[in-house]
Amino acid sequence: MGRAPLNREEPSTLTANPLTVDTREGPVATPRTQPCSTMDCLNAAAFTTRSAPAYCVQCIDAFYRRGGLEPIEPFTARKARRLTECTTCRVRLTYPLEYVKEKNGYGEPVCRVCFWRAWGAEQRRRTKTQLDILIGASLARATDLSAEEKEFIAAHEDARHSIDRWWWPTERTRAAVDLLHHDLVLDTAHNNDGMDPVVVRCRQCGFESVELPGRMGSELAGRWCMCPSCNARNKGSCASDVAVGFAARGLAITEPRQGPDTVQDAHCARCGTPRRVAMRQLNRGLVPCYVCDGAADPSSPHRVYLFHFPAWHAFKVGITNSGNDLRLQTHCYNGGQLVEIVTVPHRGAALWMEAEVLSGVGPWPATGEPVQQRITGWTEMWDESAPITIRLADYLPRAEAIPLDPVLVGDWMADRTALAKLDLAADWGLRPGDRVCFTGSGPGRTRSEWQQFARDAGLHPVGNVTAGVALLIVPDSSWVTSKRARAVQFDVPVATYTDLLGAASMRLPPS
Repeated sequence: MGRAPLNREEPSTLTANPLTVDTREGPVATPRTQPCSTMDCLNAAAFTTRSAPAYCVQCIDAFYRRGGLEPIEPFTARKARRLTECTTCRVRLTYPLEYVKEKNGYGEPVCRVCFWRAWGAEQRRRTKTQLDILIGASLARATDLSAEEKEFIAAHEDARHSIDRWWWPTERTRAAVDLLHHDLVLDTAHNNDGMDPVVVRCRQCGFESVELPGRMGSELAGRWCMCPSCNARNKGSCASDVAVGFAARGLAITEPRQGPDTVQDAHCARCGTPRRVAMRQLNRGLVPCYVCDGAADPSSPHRVYLFHFPAWHAFKVGITNSGNDLRLQTHCYNGGQLVEIVTVPHRGAALWMEAEVLSGVGPWPATGEPVQQRITGWTEMWDESAPITIRLADYLPRAEAIPLDPVLVGDWMADRTALAKLDLAADWGLRPGDRVCFTGSGPGRTRSEWQQFARDAGLHPVGNVTAGVALLIVPDSSWVTSKRARAVQFDVPVATYTDLLGAASMRLPPS
C-alpha cells in the first residue's frame, strides 16, 4: 500500500452541481462521492471530506489489519468507533479510523492491551526488586502463608510497601475501579502485579478503556474519573470528575462545577442533609455528612475501632467520637463483632491511624456482599484472608504525635453555626395532639418530666422519629443521634429543650 496523497479533484459534474437532471422523472438527488485517496485504488471512498484523505472500505479494513486488528463491525463513519479484535491478544475493543492511522504512522501497536502490556513489562524489568518478586510469589501460593511469613509482612514497612505497589489481584482491581465509577470488564492476569492491563467500562458514558492498576494512584487519591472519553469531552479534570469524587463519599451534587477547590452545593445521599464543601477539602479529611458521619468536635478525643464480620468474611476499621456509640451499635446490628477499640487525642490522629491500617490491608478488599449492599464505610473493609493481623494498640505511640489539621476544626465550627441558625429559625406550628419526640436530657428535669410537661400542654410524646412526628427536641443544636438523622430524613423540625420552654410557655393554638 502506497502513501496517501491529498484528495484528487472530483469529476466536474459533481463539483459544479450535486444534482443531475433527468427530464423523464424530474430532479433526482445523487449522493456526493469522491474517489479513494489510496494510490492506484479505483474504488469510491466510503465517506467524503473537504481536504483530508478519504478511503474506500477495503482500504479502511487494510488500515485496521495493518495495525493488528480484525474488524468485527462494519465501517459506518470516519469518526465512529469500530469494534475490533486484536489478532495478538484477542481482546475486543473499539477504535476510530483516525486513531488507527495515527498509531500505524508511529509504528506502535494500535491495541491498547498489547501496548500497555509491553510498557508494563519494561517498567517491571526496570523497577521491580527481588524482594517484590519473592513476596508476589509467596502471596500467589494456593496454600496459606505461614505464621512467620505473616509476621514478616506485618512488621516490615518495605514488605507492606511492596505489596501495596505490586500486588493487584482481580478483586483489588475490581474494588478500586468501582470507587471511580467503573466496572471491571477484563483482567488479563490472574495475579496482576499492577503492570498487566485491565479493561474497564465507565458507568457515566459506557466507554471501555485499558488501564494499568499500578498507575491509578492519582485517580484513587483524588477519587477522579479516569475515563478518557469523559475527560476528552470536558478538556481534562472536569465537573464529572467532581461528581465521581463526591459520590464515592456518599454525597450527591445536582449541578457539579469544575475544579477541585470549587465549593459545591451537595447533599448527603443517605439522609439528605445539605453540605457545602470542595473536593480538595474532602480529600483532606473533612467529614462528608455531619449527621451520618459524626459531628464531634475534631479536637476532642476520638476512638478507632476494629470489627470482624464473620458472615462477610471481612474486617473493618473505623472512627467514632468518644461520646457516641451509635456507629458501633449499627455494626453490631449488621453482624459485626468488636475486636478492639482505642482512644486517640483528636480526629487528625484517628484519620492517620485509619489510613495507616488500610495501607497495609488495602490489597485484600472485601468485595462481596458489603460492596453490593453499600453499607456505611464498606471502603474501609478488607477480606479476612489478608495475611496481616491488625492490632490497633501497635499504632497508638505514633498516633499521639500526629498534629490536628486546623481546617477540620474550622469546618466543624462553620457547620455548628449554620445548624444553629437553621434550627432556631424553624417555625413549628404545633397543635394539640401533635406528636413530639425527645432525645437526650434537658435542663432541670428528667426526660420523663419533660414528656409529662409536653402532655400537660396537649402534645403526644413518642419514642421514635417517624414521618408523623411534628417536632424533635434535642439538648443543643450540635446534638447528633440516630433520631436526629431520621428527623433530617423525614424533614421533621428540630428544637432544643430551651426553645421548647420559650414556645409561648406551651400556649398552643386551639384545635
